[in-house]
Amino acid sequence: MSMSDLIFFNVDDGYSEALLRGFRKSILGEQQYTALRNTTNLKDFKSVLIDTDYSDYVKDYTETDTSALKMLLKKKLADEIDQVQSVAGPDLDKFIEMIRHKYMIDNVINIIEGIKNKTDKNVIEARNEPLGYLKEISGLLKLDYKKIEDLYEDVLIDTEVGVYFSKFLEEVLAMSDSKNVATINNFLQSLKPEEIKNYLKKIWLEYFYHFCKTLNPTTSEIMEDLLKYEADCQTIQIVYNSLAYNNQFQEEERKKVIPYFGFLYPETTTQLIKCNSLENLRQILQPFPDYYELVREIPDPKKLDEFGLQSGLKTLDDLMFKESMKRYSIAFEQQFHFACFYAYIKIKEQEIKNIMLLADMISFDKEIGSKVKKAYILPFDY
Repeated sequence: MSMSDLIFFNVDDGYSEALLRGFRKSILGEQQYTALRNTTNLKDFKSVLIDTDYSDYVKDYTETDTSALKMLLKKKLADEIDQVQSVAGPDLDKFIEMIRHKYMIDNVINIIEGIKNKTDKNVIEARNEPLGYLKEISGLLKLDYKKIEDLYEDVLIDTEVGVYFSKFLEEVLAMSDSKNVATINNFLQSLKPEEIKNYLKKIWLEYFYHFCKTLNPTTSEIMEDLLKYEADCQTIQIVYNSLAYNNQFQEEERKKVIPYFGFLYPETTTQLIKCNSLENLRQILQPFPDYYELVREIPDPKKLDEFGLQSGLKTLDDLMFKESMKRYSIAFEQQFHFACFYAYIKIKEQEIKNIMLLADMISFDKEIGSKVKKAYILPFDY
């Protein structure tokens, strides 16, 4: 980055970066996790959290429902990002908004599925991701939809994430011989929410990747590395998970949700789409040491129901999260770029997963927290 770029970065986004690096100091460390792990009930668990920066958010937590605790932790992260974004320059503001789109997609899918299942609107609203706040959500919840395609039409017109849904529906019609509303409706009714999310997040990841390439060189370089790794992990994970099922349309289904970029793209990605066993997956990834390590000793996806936390084996998710945390942590080693904002959100999301894993274990069995040596992933631990 040139001297003039550094000057302009500080003018537009120096304060935002200073805020973010201040928030970084509140990230939990080994000492706090050990204290959480050694508690035997949610009341004591809450007491430990009150001694951290989560204090104002958990002080009124009633220690009965761990899902309520999770939403309080997420609300803190969303409030921090709101604060950072409120003082961001135009490019950083757009960058953060693009990150938020992923969570907005979650919220729209939550609303669509809730309305399909006639779920109480208060319940639907309580499940929304704080980072994906959309001012149009209240309006969507008030409307009385007779057909699911009507809701999608309102999403396309009224919300920020309409572009992703529009692209999704275009691809749906492209795959069908019949190009009409009934085709879309039947397709949407047949898909599970997780399948729709996978379609949309693949589209979002590709849009975000291309957007990052338009930013300053340091941001573009670091984000390209992070997002290519994420794209590869998503590809490996989709292939691995699908090996648990015997599906004659497996290749076609994989093509719909695998990102079209990454370090493995295109040659190795093409091989992965055709992969038919765990051994074949290991063989394909053997030339790539970082990725081979992820799959070298993981359980067979067809036998995951036999897998236990205390078995000592690591799941594919565990290994991917650990390597990702290392990469997000390294993003903080440079200054004057936007990648640290993305990395911070990812690190805090892992922190929330860590806390909730321990909270759920203690809620289920008050002794299990101390039995498990270390069931969490720390950032800046490399």
